[in-house]
Amino acid sequence: MNNLLHYARKYKRELILAIICIEAETVFELIIPMIMADIIDVGVATGNKSYILMKGGQMIAFAAVALLLGHACARFTAICGNGIGAEIRKAEFQKMQTYSFANTDQFSTSSLVTRLTSDVTTIQNSITNGMRPGFRSPVMMLTALVVSFRLNARLAMVFLLLPPCLQ
Repeated sequence: MNNLLHYARKYKRELILAIICIEAETVFELIIPMIMADIIDVGVATGNKSYILMKGGQMIAFAAVALLLGHACARFTAICGNGIGAEIRKAEFQKMQTYSFANTDQFSTSSLVTRLTSDVTTIQNSITNGMRPGFRSPVMMLTALVVSFRLNARLAMVFLLLPPCLQ
């Protein structure tokens, strides 16, 4: 893992921005159902159309912010993943240049090409596609737990009591 982080040094800014975008997008997506609950509990219950429209506007705004954050997250993770892949390929190529002719004769050309392309592409895709679920899931779980307790604490106890029983 330390070796992988070594290649991420140049892309530290994009990595941090991607994580921030992932976390913020998750929170905005989980606030939208709370606003919907307010529309039903207050707006529909009292018949207040202006309240419903105001809360509907909030939902649209939060959805738009979540969309922009998702787009930024995709951009930053792509830059980070592709950059780390490029750094790994560069390091592999430099290492291969230090091999003697006897060492390079031991490896077939196809084996070397595979290591320089598909193996690194697998790592690159793992970074690009794995960041979002890896950082989104814990925040979604905690935020959803807080939101569920805010909406109905008694019913939300199911979320705390049921998971240990399912294992």
